[in-house]
Amino acid sequence: MSRSYQEIGLTGEATEFLNRNCCQIPNGVCPKCGEVVSTEQDSEEYAFEDMFYGDGPRLRKYQLMDGRVAKEVVQTAPWDGGPMAFFCLEIDGKREFEWTEDEINEYYCEYC
Repeated sequence: MSRSYQEIGLTGEATEFLNRNCCQIPNGVCPKCGEVVSTEQDSEEYAFEDMFYGDGPRLRKYQLMDGRVAKEVVQTAPWDGGPMAFFCLEIDGKREFEWTEDEINEYYCEYC
């Protein structure tokens, strides 16, 4: 077993929420007509957490269409040869889309 940082990230629900509610910014424009051909989520890195010898999550914050900001935060980081970082979103100071204990245990024990 190697020892390393393992980023699990957000729940599927949190990812779906961001896909539906995050502002989009153009990242590809047609060189002929100038039409936007692709977009990406309006987000930026706001923090880095060193969890394991210089490795760890680079947390992002997302601009939502309703004017609020959703920030990734580390919900928990159980140890399995290194920290496993489970994220949730923090919106208006409240944590949303947290992993349940059963989900964490299922994911964690998948590698036991």
